[in-house]
Amino acid sequence: MKVSLKGNKWIFNFENITIDCGITKVEDLYTVLFELNSKIIKINTTDLDTTFLTLEKSFNSTAISNYR
Repeated sequence: MKVSLKGNKWIFNFENITIDCGITKVEDLYTVLFELNSKIIKINTTDLDTTFLTLEKSFNSTAISNYR
């Protein structure tokens, strides 16, 4: 996974997919917003590292590659 910042968007490059995320924080809760397959995905988390490692495993898996 490669991560970059463009304006106020975080760009996450996985093996076969790139997502542009908006990340906001209120107290200890982060909200991650991105679009996938024309749907808005919203994830609330207290641990961004674990969340993106889980997304990386999902996006890089063979099952999800067949779905896209």
